[in-house]
Amino acid sequence: MIIHDIYSYGQLFCFSGLDGETSRNDDFVGMLMDEPITIRFHFDSTVTLNLPLEKNAKFNAVTGDMLDGENFFVAFVDRHTIVGKSPVKPLVLTEKQSEKKEEENCLIVATDFGKNFYLITEKKDGSYYFAFSYDKKAQDVWSDEKMNALKKARLDYFKDKPTSPDEKYAKLFTKCLSINKENVYSPEGVIKCRWTTPDRVPHRFMWIWDSVFHAMAFSEYNIEMAKDSIRAVLGMVREDGFLAHMMSPDGFISEVTQPQVLAWGVWYVYQKCGDKSFLEECAEPIAKFLLWTKDNRDKNGNGLLEWLTEPDYLECKCGESGLDNSPRFDFDIEMDAIDFSTWLCNDAHYLSLIYNELGISQKAEYFRSLHESVKAKINEVMWCEEDGLYYDVLFDGKFTHVATPSSFFPMLAGICSQEQADKMVKVLLDENRFWTKMPVPSMPKDSEYYDIDMWRGCSWLNLNYFIIVGLRRYGYEEIAEELRKRTLDTVYEWYQKTGNVFEFYDADNKICPLFLKRKGEQPPKPDYREHVHSITDYNWSACFTELLILRKY
Repeated sequence: MIIHDIYSYGQLFCFSGLDGETSRNDDFVGMLMDEPITIRFHFDSTVTLNLPLEKNAKFNAVTGDMLDGENFFVAFVDRHTIVGKSPVKPLVLTEKQSEKKEEENCLIVATDFGKNFYLITEKKDGSYYFAFSYDKKAQDVWSDEKMNALKKARLDYFKDKPTSPDEKYAKLFTKCLSINKENVYSPEGVIKCRWTTPDRVPHRFMWIWDSVFHAMAFSEYNIEMAKDSIRAVLGMVREDGFLAHMMSPDGFISEVTQPQVLAWGVWYVYQKCGDKSFLEECAEPIAKFLLWTKDNRDKNGNGLLEWLTEPDYLECKCGESGLDNSPRFDFDIEMDAIDFSTWLCNDAHYLSLIYNELGISQKAEYFRSLHESVKAKINEVMWCEEDGLYYDVLFDGKFTHVATPSSFFPMLAGICSQEQADKMVKVLLDENRFWTKMPVPSMPKDSEYYDIDMWRGCSWLNLNYFIIVGLRRYGYEEIAEELRKRTLDTVYEWYQKTGNVFEFYDADNKICPLFLKRKGEQPPKPDYREHVHSITDYNWSACFTELLILRKY
């Protein structure tokens, strides 16, 4: 079996909600550090499990819940417990002062944050067998027979999954499948089904559009998990239709929302399963949410939507848009947003398809009409013929003239004419603007705002996917394929060098993603506890990598 086998800094190590109970509010989740095998667990202060192997230790498999090598093995068995075997004695290190005591073959570590860790160690036949557990002492170490059965179960997870049609990406593909798995939580609190997070370190929350992107990838091999990814979000819709962009088992974490992509995602999943009961359970909460955005984010009443911005939050003036620190929002002025309006138009179309499929003609017609009216308004107000692009528009009717990938989104939703699409593609292919080595930068290279800081110039896989879908819609198959190739080549290059799939990438593909800015400069050595870097094992990047490898649009 071809399997990801690169040990490196930044990879998550945790127990998946696909295998059993997890807890977002009391999460035993680790991150691999540079020296093998060093797993740092993240609480109020860190606790580290260290197996001081040789630097050239050979790994056969590295997954989100298992490390397997020639003479060692480490794996999660449940949310509390890791079992393993090592040629060297395992150590437990703590960041802050802790009390350690030995009881027979068990080391008990009492931490400063009120939780205990337990390390049971037994040496036999020249190896150390161990069980490392959090907040619940393991009964004993595991035998070779039980660990071999566990290894088989962990590897069998990949056997019934799709494989990369291009052998070059085979290990990268399994890495992405592992990222999908490790970022699943079990039901907890107000979230009544399994749910997904973009990254169990450092965020650990549920987001609206992230969850939809996760569902799109899961629909290729686990349709029930795809449904749950969306159900979890829709189960949180407030009676008035509001849905927070960030949620947890305790409820809403914010009072802003996020792009409306739920109907698009539900329709995508439905195309894979044909389950009308899934459409029935999703239609009404999506409609409530879509109407909430229509009624609460159109301050000037012109049928176009404005993001709620937070001018005083300099590092994230518009978290609601999902494009936190984009220069689009540096104006601190209210404006009709091209992406928000496009997402409304797009989801209204897919919601009309959903209601039509359910035979609810009156609602199907309402959302079809909404789609058409928003489409017409976007073309009337937001298209700049001179520049050949769509822009955000200030309340006085003036274009902002801040070009971003959002300017191309109307192709995805079928808003523009073929002539308009032709003009936009010319802008897209300008090597001095958007057609970089790793297209499509979140700001064009010729912009005064262009930087290597998140949405101020870095390239993102979700934006590339949206643009690829739009290009294909208007007949630009070769350009779409070139964008797909450049995207995957960049992801693959840094996967080979670092073992990671990242949140975002350098549009010029010169700088390792670990050293790009993320709302500020990075320290000399990557460490998210000092400053969050381009997040590793990032779930939607893994999802879009899979979809692009499989050519699923």
